[in-house]
Amino acid sequence: MGSVFITATGTEIGKTHISCAFLSRLQEQGRMPLPIKPLMSGFDEADLASSDAGRLLKACGRKVTSQEIATICMKRFTAPLAPNVAARQVGQTLDYDDILAFVNARMLGADGPVLVEGAGGVMSPVTDEKLHVDLIRDLAMPTFLVTANYLGSVSHTLSALEVLSRRAIPVLGVIVSQPTADAPPPQPLIEELARWSDVRLLAADYRPSSDLTELADMMIQLAR
Repeated sequence: MGSVFITATGTEIGKTHISCAFLSRLQEQGRMPLPIKPLMSGFDEADLASSDAGRLLKACGRKVTSQEIATICMKRFTAPLAPNVAARQVGQTLDYDDILAFVNARMLGADGPVLVEGAGGVMSPVTDEKLHVDLIRDLAMPTFLVTANYLGSVSHTLSALEVLSRRAIPVLGVIVSQPTADAPPPQPLIEELARWSDVRLLAADYRPSSDLTELADMMIQLAR
């Protein structure tokens, strides 16, 4: 299988949780997956294991250290803001070509499938000039779009699909997540999205990522 980009309609809807399920399953199959999280906000150096990059590394059976995180994550910011805004707050400017080069270099050195996880949603800024949808397009990667069943999610999901379509980015599937135990279940949103789109729709009920093997297997099949 090739490489995939995991994006979403927004933040805190289970993107990393689903990425971990996907990576863990590939690791179980001996495929040596490589996660890449080019940019990360809300990073706490004192709690590496809970960071998105730390969780992705753990899913692949790798040690979670500052050095290991630096190999898969180019820039890490403490403020929980869009990367370009977080960079600006600490007097930095993100260079889009550097981000592309970072991801491409690691993809070239990978021994197995690559998963690139974005920060935030499809239209979240990467730099002051580029959005995540531009990054996905320029990396020429197919994507899984993660969403959840919340007020406004039909509009957000269909808008994201429209933006991806206009950039000619292949969407392997839309994954409707249940990010917390008390969040609405995925099925009602799946039924509504099916009325408006013919994209493959998958459910991720609230459970540990290790219990999402059926979803992970379907993602692997779609990514072939």
